[in-house]
Amino acid sequence: MNLGLLDALDQLEEEKGISKDEIIEILEKALVSAYKKNFGTAKNVDVKIDRMTGDIQLFQVFDVVEEVEDPLTQMSVEEARKADPLAESGKKIFKKISVKNFGRIAAQTAKQVLIQRIRELEKERQYEHYSTLAGSVITVEVIRVTSDWADIRVGKIETRLPKREWISGESISAGELIKVYVQSVVKDKKGPKIMVSRAVPEFVAGLLKLEIPEIENDIVQIKAIVREPGVRTKVAVVSTNPQVDPVGACIGEGGSRISAILRELKGEKVDIFRWTDDPRQLIVNALAPASVTSVEILDFERKAVRVLVPPTQLSLAIGKGGQNARLAAKLTGWKIDIKPVMNV
Repeated sequence: MNLGLLDALDQLEEEKGISKDEIIEILEKALVSAYKKNFGTAKNVDVKIDRMTGDIQLFQVFDVVEEVEDPLTQMSVEEARKADPLAESGKKIFKKISVKNFGRIAAQTAKQVLIQRIRELEKERQYEHYSTLAGSVITVEVIRVTSDWADIRVGKIETRLPKREWISGESISAGELIKVYVQSVVKDKKGPKIMVSRAVPEFVAGLLKLEIPEIENDIVQIKAIVREPGVRTKVAVVSTNPQVDPVGACIGEGGSRISAILRELKGEKVDIFRWTDDPRQLIVNALAPASVTSVEILDFERKAVRVLVPPTQLSLAIGKGGQNARLAAKLTGWKIDIKPVMNV
């Protein structure tokens, strides 16, 4: 039975990159299952597809034994040697069989297998393509917006940006182009599933990487970043080149670089400061824009400090709702108690 498979498989191999040998092996197994399903036999059967002609042959498989217990699956050595003079116990004998209507069943099975394999391959390729986006910030189109999420298009795939992953207080509209951080890409029955966010600290880090070549080229490194979405982000940076000012590189001339990031963050404040291994100086830097008079370490093991600031700087150091002090503590890993300097 020739199904004209070879031309079709050659075309698939060229257009879809599907290995012809791989498909033939899958098809052979599928045809065995199809035979058993349609004919309900207890026989051991095997299907072989000729790689040169595309002919499909059906065989009954016998185990060669000294004493036959099951004639449907076993053959005596004496009987086996009539077909193969070299047959021995423990070997197998393949006896060609012909079954009415198997050609039609084989054709249907071949079509189903090829369609299924093409779908699986396309999903695999989609996953391979989109999985490279994980950990990066990309631009997407907003398709529709509900009270709980926004449907967005990433290339040819649609996914959802849940409301909890929006920047607090922001408004998103259908047709708008926005940037999102790709948290992960996972395999799903329907294809790759892309998880995105605008609320995680990595989103701001990704924006900085997009806008600042020195970060992209690893000349300036982000040592730590903490965020309260829609309110404030603090970023500690360091330069691997002594001639490059890490903070200046991030801000840009006249604020040109940071302004693009602030526009995307819809008014969220971003404090960028220099990282240092000196905990006192790091705490001073992290409390910016407030001015600090002194930092006293109360308990090094428990990482507790007292920070003194001028009375006029107290509210700025603490921040609205305590967010400036809270973020500074989270970034540095120190418990910060802020007190005003007492006039002498």
